[in-house]
Amino acid sequence: MVWIMQWVHAGKIAGERKSLLLEKEGESSYVWKKISLAGSRIEGTDCKGEKLTEAIENGYKTWEGFSLLHCGFLYTLPARDEMGCNALFWQMAKSYSSSNGRYFDEEVGHLCYVDFASQEALSLWRTIR
Repeated sequence: MVWIMQWVHAGKIAGERKSLLLEKEGESSYVWKKISLAGSRIEGTDCKGEKLTEAIENGYKTWEGFSLLHCGFLYTLPARDEMGCNALFWQMAKSYSSSNGRYFDEEVGHLCYVDFASQEALSLWRTIR
């Protein structure tokens, strides 16, 4: 499961037949990479950021028609937040990879699960796993 956390988030560019994966490189560097729909070819890009939010903002600045994939809503247990918050790609992958959908998130310090991920995000996850 180590590879899952390598791919932090996912996006797309309208009109292109490739998806984008945000990869964490080192302690403080995030780089967008293009991946073919078959998952067989990954190309580096010049779009990056020192922080997660900076890398996402740079994605919107770099590509016209850029959008993030909806990776579902993240809920914490046992006191489930009824609203949830937007999940990252790695959180969706970790939740959907477990037998009951729950996993322990060390950053949050709770059991978590992700629900309502888009078919597009799930399809990308199935392609690269």
